[in-house]
This record gives sequence, structure tokens and C-alpha cells, in this order.
Amino acid sequence: MMKRVDPLRKELKDLETKAEDTRQKGEEITKIIAELEASIAKYKEEYAMVISDASVIKNDLSTVEKKVSSSFVCVTLRRVSSLH
Repeated sequence: MMKRVDPLRKELKDLETKAEDTRQKGEEITKIIAELEASIAKYKEEYAMVISDASVIKNDLSTVEKKVSSSFVCVTLRRVSSLH
């Protein structure tokens, strides 16, 4: 009887050890997932800020282009009027 029980006990112990290892790996993976999710959330916020900044810069550039164009027209008109 002991000959049949001993291998089963060893197998049970091996399975328990593997189960514990698997549980620990699962906890580690869950922790890594949580860290990655936090990083993703942070990057989303940073990306939104960069997009907002880009929009402001684009608007500023448009304003500057309009002012330069207007100034160019004024300078051109002055040159033309000074020739007459």
C-alpha cells in the first residue's frame, strides 16, 4: 500500500509546488499589468497636453502669418506710393 501512496504523495507535493509558483508568477504579472496601465494613463495625459500645445502653436503661427502678410502688403504699398 505504501508503495502506491508514496508516488502519489510526491506527485501531490510537486503539484502544490507548481501551483504556488504559478500563483506567484500570476501575482507578478498582475503587478506588471497595473504598472503598465498606470504608465499608459500617464502617457495619455501627456499626449493630450502635447496636442493642446500643438494647437496653441498652430494658432500662434497662423496669427504671425497674418501679421507678416499684412506687413508685407503695407511695405509693398509704401514702396509703390513712394515711386509715384
